[in-house]
Amino acid sequence: MTNVQTVLGRATAMAGRRTLYWAGAGGFDPHAATPAQPLAVGQAWPKLPADEQAIYRPLAEAAGLDLNDPDLVVPACDCSGFVCWALGISRHPAPDRWINTDSVWDDAQGAGVQFKKLARAAPGCLVVYPKAGSGEKFGHIGIVTQVDANGRAALIAHCSAVNFATAPPDAIKVNAAVAFEHQPKSIYVWFQGIAA
Repeated sequence: MTNVQTVLGRATAMAGRRTLYWAGAGGFDPHAATPAQPLAVGQAWPKLPADEQAIYRPLAEAAGLDLNDPDLVVPACDCSGFVCWALGISRHPAPDRWINTDSVWDDAQGAGVQFKKLARAAPGCLVVYPKAGSGEKFGHIGIVTQVDANGRAALIAHCSAVNFATAPPDAIKVNAAVAFEHQPKSIYVWFQGIAA
C-alpha cells in the first residue's frame, strides 16, 4: 500500500521531462523510473489511423519531431498510464484486465472494488471521466494535487495532448483542472491502495 505523499511526489516529479502524449503508451511497469515507454514514433506513425494522425501531427511538429524519421524514438505516455504508474500499479495487471478511464469510472460508479467515488476532491484522489457517453474521442484522468475551498480540484497532475501542445512541449504537467470542470461526467475517486 502507498500513501498520498508518495503518489503526489511521483506525479509532480514527472513534469518537465518532455514526455510525448500517445494513447495506449506507458504505465506498464510501476517500478520503472518514469511512466513513459520508449516509443518508436517513426515506425508507429504510418500505422496510425488518419484521425489520430490529425491529432498528433501538430503536436509533434510543434515539438520539432520528424515523424518521417524511422529511427525516431521518444518517451511516450497517456493519461491512464501516467496515473497507474504514479499509484504504483500496472495499467495491465492481468491478461484480461486493462486499467483505463472507462474501467476506473465504471468501478467507482459501481462496485468500488479498486476505485471509490468521492463527493469532494482531496489531495491524492483522482478526477476522471470516461470516453463512453462523454462525447469526446478519449476519456481523461488526472491526480488532484491541490483542492479549493469548495472541495473541487484546483490543480491536477495529468498527461494529455493539450499539455504537450502548450509550450514547453511536455504531456505531463501540473495545471488547472479545466478539462474536467467542463465535462459533466467527471467524478472524483479514491484508489483503494492509498492509505487514507
